[in-house]
Amino acid sequence: MSSLKKISLKDIAEAAGVSTALVSFVLNGKKKEYRVGEETAQRILKIANEMNYQPNLAAKSLRSGKTETIGLVVSDISNPFFSQLARVLEDEAAKRNYTVLFGSSDENKDKMDRVVGSLINKGVDGLIIVPCEGSEKIISSLVHNNIPLVLFDRYFSEINVSYVALNNFNASYVLTTHLLDIGYNAPCMVAYDVDLIHMKERVRGYKKAMSDVGKRNLINVAFLKQNTPKKSADRLLPKMIDSGADAFLFATNMISLSCLYTIKDMDKDVIEKIGLAGFDGNPVFDFFNVPISYIRQPIDILAQKSLEILIDSMDNGNTVQSVLAEGELIEMLA
Repeated sequence: MSSLKKISLKDIAEAAGVSTALVSFVLNGKKKEYRVGEETAQRILKIANEMNYQPNLAAKSLRSGKTETIGLVVSDISNPFFSQLARVLEDEAAKRNYTVLFGSSDENKDKMDRVVGSLINKGVDGLIIVPCEGSEKIISSLVHNNIPLVLFDRYFSEINVSYVALNNFNASYVLTTHLLDIGYNAPCMVAYDVDLIHMKERVRGYKKAMSDVGKRNLINVAFLKQNTPKKSADRLLPKMIDSGADAFLFATNMISLSCLYTIKDMDKDVIEKIGLAGFDGNPVFDFFNVPISYIRQPIDILAQKSLEILIDSMDNGNTVQSVLAEGELIEMLA
């Protein structure tokens, strides 16, 4: 007999000397409901375990209407922030007996559409999505079709859908104020040239902090092309220095990494004087000569809230909920 033979309920029933229905009741957690004796139930479970029984999820989903799987679509799973999200979400979902299926959109709405469609075809019970630019129609369609859904990190204010994100405006405001408080006069913000709410809110927070201390005339935002950030940084950052910028505030972790490659090649006296701050820490920061303060996002809280809201939606209907969590300033001083 092949070691890969699929073990059925009938196989377990024959080994245990009971009916297939009795095995089904026990393995589906209904032993009390159908008054199965404890000794019999334990014998069935022991035999199922010894035979390495794996439940037929497709059949189970047909009976219950659920597959106990959740789809997670991020922009790029190799991004440390999103890989950390996936790790935490997977652990939290496992505690609730859910499995997480992952996919990356690569910031491309067409790929996002394909990944979402694939996850839905696999029968996921709900979706957590980091939407990319231009994906409003996709999200609206999911909402229209009553797919349990939570947007993560980014959201569309015109779409009535649940979301969980950082309070990006306040985080950027705090980070800009930090640079000003430690003596920098003209911090420049480096952001992506995209029309997404988290990026716009971070830029807005920077501008408000500068305006509140009377530095409106020193507001300076450099927009990098998302598909060629290093090339954009090489072109724009020296211009910012020449125009008087004495510090950089990076709008994302990946922007930080791209810009550090550019900054390390600048004159030593420029590097020693420049102020740096960003979002999300990175081990690479420890190897850079200049201290880099950053906003630490509460990834555990964000992941847990996303999962809680999604499960509530799957169990009780699409009640819209929104959460903006506060980040923590991690000050790195020379």
